[in-house]
Amino acid sequence: MIFGLHQLSRLAAYVLTHDSPHQVVGFTVHEQYMTGSKHMGLPVISFEVLERTHPPERVGLLAPFGWKRMNGLRADVVAEGRSKGFRFISYVSSRALTWPDLAIGENCMIYEGCIIQPFARIGENCIVRAGAMISHDAELGDNCFVAGRAVVSGNTKVGHSCVIGLNSTLRDDIRIAPRCFIAAGALVLSDTEPDGVYRGAPAQRWKLTVDHLTSVRR
Repeated sequence: MIFGLHQLSRLAAYVLTHDSPHQVVGFTVHEQYMTGSKHMGLPVISFEVLERTHPPERVGLLAPFGWKRMNGLRADVVAEGRSKGFRFISYVSSRALTWPDLAIGENCMIYEGCIIQPFARIGENCIVRAGAMISHDAELGDNCFVAGRAVVSGNTKVGHSCVIGLNSTLRDDIRIAPRCFIAAGALVLSDTEPDGVYRGAPAQRWKLTVDHLTSVRR
């Protein structure tokens, strides 16, 4: 079951259907967000009753949300799903370049064209969009979002709940603190502080605002 009815949920259904061993059996959202009983020809089930219609021992969940609320929406859905006994699957595109030692947590999506080098480590609930590069010995903490063509260089550690924007570059051997928003095209050359927006080349720190916490990118 895929959580959500937005564009990224549709995309997730497509890639799972065409590029994974999983069978998509339907979609689920909270009752207040239901707009009909079908989506992409599959049933839409209220999340409030999902464990009764689709028991956790029979189906897994995937929550493919973007970075809304600094990935907090995705993290909340995972926590709520686990409280009902559900496990969350992960997806790695067959068109991504990975190595046998790749280990990722639950509810991760690694899209086509990504390069993930040996000894890289990816936490749970992470989205890595098409064409991004995670270099050797780099780490992504839990609840991160890496946009297309972003580069996380060797031995760089990214803390939890970060957003790494389109075409941004994190140089090697630096530490990205938790809850940082790295803007599109930014070049980060040194360690960051928590709860900051970093933009420019070289990147400079700006205060994280409510807009970054509430913006919807799907």
